[in-house]
Amino acid sequence: MSIEICIINPYGTPKSNQKLKQCASKIIDENSNIYVNEDVLVDDYFSHHLETTNISSLVKQIENNNSSDAFIIASFEDIGVDTIRKITSKPVIGIGEASFYTANIIANKFSIITNVSQSHEALKNNLIKYDMDHKCVSLKSIEVPILDMETMSKSNLTKLENEIQRTILEDKPEAIIITSVGILELTKKLSDKFNLPFIEGITAASALIENLIKLELNIKKYV
Repeated sequence: MSIEICIINPYGTPKSNQKLKQCASKIIDENSNIYVNEDVLVDDYFSHHLETTNISSLVKQIENNNSSDAFIIASFEDIGVDTIRKITSKPVIGIGEASFYTANIIANKFSIITNVSQSHEALKNNLIKYDMDHKCVSLKSIEVPILDMETMSKSNLTKLENEIQRTILEDKPEAIIITSVGILELTKKLSDKFNLPFIEGITAASALIENLIKLELNIKKYV
C-alpha cells in the first residue's frame, strides 16, 4: 500500500522543512513517502502561536492538494486542524495533538517544555479540549524562539537541559514533550541522558497518521 503524507509547516524554511521530512521518513514504512509543502503560510513566527491566526491560506493548501492521503499540521498549537477536518475526508492531525495522545498512552502524567511562552494559552486550551489537562503536570518555557533546537548554541542546550532537570525534580513526569519540530536525534540523546521518554511531534504524528490511513476509515467531511 503506497501512502503519501503531506506535512504543512506554516512557518517553514527550506532547512526546517528538510529536517521534518527526514524525521518523518525514519518512522513511516518504506513504501510510504513524505511530501512537505514548501509555501510559507505565516510571515510572523510569533503570530502562529496565537489562536486567532488567519488560517485561510492553510485551508487553501488542503483544498488544492489532491494527491496526498493524509495531512500533518506542523504546529504544536494545532491551529486550523478542526476546520480542516470539516473540508476533507482524509485524516488530519496536528503535532500538538499527536504528542499529547502519545504521551497519554505511555505515561500517567507528562510535562511540556516550549520554546516560547506565547504558545502556552493555546496549549492549555487544547489540553482541556482533549481532556488531558489533568495529565499534564507542568507547562514551562526556555524562551528560545528558534525552530530547530539541534542548531542551538551550547549555552541554550544547557538551558534546556537545566529546565528538564528542574522539571523532573519538581513535577516528576513520566514523559516530556518538547515543542520544537524535527528534533528526533536530540530527543533520543535527552532520553538516554535522563532515562525518560521524550516525544517529538513530527514522528509522533507520522506514526499515528500512517496507521489511520491503513485502517481505511470512512471519514466524513461536513461542508
